[in-house]
Amino acid sequence: MKSGALFFISALLITSLAVADDLSTYKVSFKTLSCDGSKGFATIDSDKLDKIHTIKCDKTDTIKEVYQVLVIAEAGSGLKYRVFTTSEAEAEKIMKLVNAYQESKRKSIEESGRIIINRAR
Repeated sequence: MKSGALFFISALLITSLAVADDLSTYKVSFKTLSCDGSKGFATIDSDKLDKIHTIKCDKTDTIKEVYQVLVIAEAGSGLKYRVFTTSEAEAEKIMKLVNAYQESKRKSIEESGRIIINRAR
């Protein structure tokens, strides 16, 4: 009986962790655009956005404008990333959405009545 209960608790814990990993705090959808002119849409978890970096397309490419590269860290790997390219205007929209969400989250924490210790060094 004990081994059955132990298996159940282990399975429940693993399932809980898997479900918790799938839950996102805030998803952002945006238009993608590559230097060859192909367009699309993507959705990312705003908490996994690591970097937005500016690049330029080659002179021989269809699109000549400056692009923003969004680098998303893959779960469970410090060396694996997903990269999206988009226009500069679209990258600015993404950053506005992410910043507004972060500010809302900060405000919610501050107004929750919990104790927050700010350790200035």
